[in-house]
Amino acid sequence: MTNNKSPLDYDRYATAHLSPDLLQRISSLEEDLRNATEKEIVLIAYEESEHNAT
Repeated sequence: MTNNKSPLDYDRYATAHLSPDLLQRISSLEEDLRNATEKEIVLIAYEESEHNAT
């Protein structure tokens, strides 16, 4: 399988910068999902990168 994407295609998103309150809300949601599914759930927040936005 050939990958024709340029390195900039992978730079479209960066890790989101979130407040401590929002990080806590994500952690709480992860815990709720773990309890509901009995699976290890990890949520990851990204935001569109400023240097390579669409």
